[in-house]
Amino acid sequence: MVVPLILLSLIAGLLLPLAWSGLPPLWLVALAWLPGLLGWRLRPLRYLLPFAAGLFWACFHHHQQLAERLPAELDGSRMEVTARIRGLPQPTDTGWRFEIEQVRSLEGLTLPLTRVHWFAGEAVNPGEHWRFELSLRRPAGMANPGGFDYEAWLYAQGIGALGSIRRGERLEEPVRTSPVVRLRQTIRDQLSTVLAGQPGGERLMALVVGDRSVLSREDWQVLQATGTAHLMVISGLHVGMLAAAVFGVITLLGRAGALHWPWPRLWLAIPVVVAVAAVYALLAGFEVPVQRALLMITLGLLVQLLYRQPGLWTLWLIAVAAVLAYNPAAPLRAGFWLSFVAVALLLYGMGSRLATRGLWWRWGRAQWVVFIGLWPWLYLWSMPGSFSSPLANIIAIPWVSLVVVPAALAGTLMQLLLDWPWLVQLAAAALNALFAGLDWLAQWRPAERLAFPGWWGFLLGLAGVVALLSPLARLLWMPALACILALAWPPQSRPGPGELWVTVLDVGQGLSVLLQTREHAMLYDAGARLGGGFDLGEAVVHPALLSLGVRRLDLLLLSHADNDHAGGALFIVRHMPVTRVLAGQAADQDASLGAEACVPGQGWSWDGVRFEILYSPPPPASANEQSCVLRVVVGDRAVLLPGDVGVRGEYQMLRQVLSADLLLAPHHGSRSSSSYAFIRAVNPRWVVFSAGRHSQYGHPHPGVVARYRELDAEPVYTATAGAIRYVLDDTGKSRQAWTWRQRAQRFWHETEAGAD
Repeated sequence: MVVPLILLSLIAGLLLPLAWSGLPPLWLVALAWLPGLLGWRLRPLRYLLPFAAGLFWACFHHHQQLAERLPAELDGSRMEVTARIRGLPQPTDTGWRFEIEQVRSLEGLTLPLTRVHWFAGEAVNPGEHWRFELSLRRPAGMANPGGFDYEAWLYAQGIGALGSIRRGERLEEPVRTSPVVRLRQTIRDQLSTVLAGQPGGERLMALVVGDRSVLSREDWQVLQATGTAHLMVISGLHVGMLAAAVFGVITLLGRAGALHWPWPRLWLAIPVVVAVAAVYALLAGFEVPVQRALLMITLGLLVQLLYRQPGLWTLWLIAVAAVLAYNPAAPLRAGFWLSFVAVALLLYGMGSRLATRGLWWRWGRAQWVVFIGLWPWLYLWSMPGSFSSPLANIIAIPWVSLVVVPAALAGTLMQLLLDWPWLVQLAAAALNALFAGLDWLAQWRPAERLAFPGWWGFLLGLAGVVALLSPLARLLWMPALACILALAWPPQSRPGPGELWVTVLDVGQGLSVLLQTREHAMLYDAGARLGGGFDLGEAVVHPALLSLGVRRLDLLLLSHADNDHAGGALFIVRHMPVTRVLAGQAADQDASLGAEACVPGQGWSWDGVRFEILYSPPPPASANEQSCVLRVVVGDRAVLLPGDVGVRGEYQMLRQVLSADLLLAPHHGSRSSSSYAFIRAVNPRWVVFSAGRHSQYGHPHPGVVARYRELDAEPVYTATAGAIRYVLDDTGKSRQAWTWRQRAQRFWHETEAGAD
């Protein structure tokens, strides 16, 4: 029991800093050693030593990584650099995305590992040396409730800067890269050639070299809908199956007398198995699930070699501690938790219950255990959950692990050594057949987007899973199911009577605002749908609505038809009940929205809050000038949402009552809007600029910001604050309730001051 407790203490120390909003100095962290050192003779205090060791190592790692980030003074700068291409470049719909290392400016300044995008750029290869002109920025992303934490993902990858390439020039220097990266590139090039004439055949590269970019958006949708996404990357399961196959081959050869080995066969099998598994793991890019599998395989074989019999839980804890020690930021990626938790679930749910049952019962129970057990963790990460997952995985796991992967690996080896493509093509055909079946199954029920139910709901869900998978499940199944169902019905906070909540989401260069009263909710604009199929309605707005407790919309109001305001609307309408859609430029909106035209003078009341449309001119006014302007009144307080109207529209509205505590800056703060007369008429306490960080359009214009400051309005920026909530009530009070960057701040996030 001593070793597991030591490992648990070490893991706790390695994990603890990830819960902090800021890092303490290392000298202060070092004081955590004192209780363990002073009380080392007392058994309970001894476990403070591994805890302190883990805490100090994690803090040291985090301090080092933060120090390597792009300096704040270079955020938004442009410079020429020389750099080498790192890893496998990924083609996108608009160019290339890849990482560059050994980045140095022409003045000799060293820059961190940088993730770049080259719009319409040339093809690049691993290890090449280039001169680039880069627009640099710090590793920051959008900050919203329920949304993907891009900054955490970048931090876990060790990426210290982001960049956009303006132009590039390949330098005539030797290509320097590791043998593994060269092998990955060679295999990818060969498979691309062999599978070029086979529709869908490129999917096989995800299983051979871990290249996920070959999977289309439609492929990922099918995989998510069936809960099989884990099969289409090189996962721990694939590494384990390969190791078992190699071990089995060596054992059979030894028994058949084909191996002339004077020592125990285990001494030969273990190094070969570990070496093959390690090469495959490196081909996969050495992601966390692969690290876990490789560590557990290696440890399991080594204890066999030493004739030891440690418990499986001890091996699991060693693997967790080793992955955390290698990269203390690894838990910031969902794959870390899903991988280790899945193994823990199998150890807990299958332990000591296999002897009296057949193979298919064991296989079916394994799927049941993982399906039930992972639901709380899917909620934790706001990931889609699939009800068809058990059925899909019962068929897909053996098909991929026993048919597709062995054929793909053997076929790749045959292609490289003998130039025989037929087995690779056969493996690709088998994978395509699986996708055809999964696509049919996905039509049955799409994946459900899940919102985090709060920590009490999450802990109740975990307790339910533990009870339902325990040997006492027959006695505890009713309370266990009740606990698990608590995940789907979290407590929802709502405005009080006569109160209005206004939540401005961070959608980059665009707009999306949620307005909530006691019993109603409406969305004003839905963000953009960007090139390459990236839909902010799907990625930001819909998860935020679910996280904020919104399950239906009484109204979706689209100010006008510009993409940055209406692009995400289709996803919202298709995935959430929407009672009514109003829109400026209604004739130019997508017909499937069924949008009605905004009409000036329209108004309605919800729960004591008055909504009124002030302005929405018909053609021939320009697209921006046709914006549907909404004013919401609570007592003697108000909110004004003017869309993208310019100076012309502002002057035409001056004859109406415009006063408001909160104003969304017209047209994101462009210089063609926010006239002195308009600002004076509104007389806002706050003006919110919803614009992208380092906006390519220069929004908000410095002169416009200065104008608001001059007239005593406080500027607030979604680019630096993230999502923002304001509360107005009928007692005459208005306040800023929170900004998401402050509310969810962790040490790897950009601060509001630092991001401004």
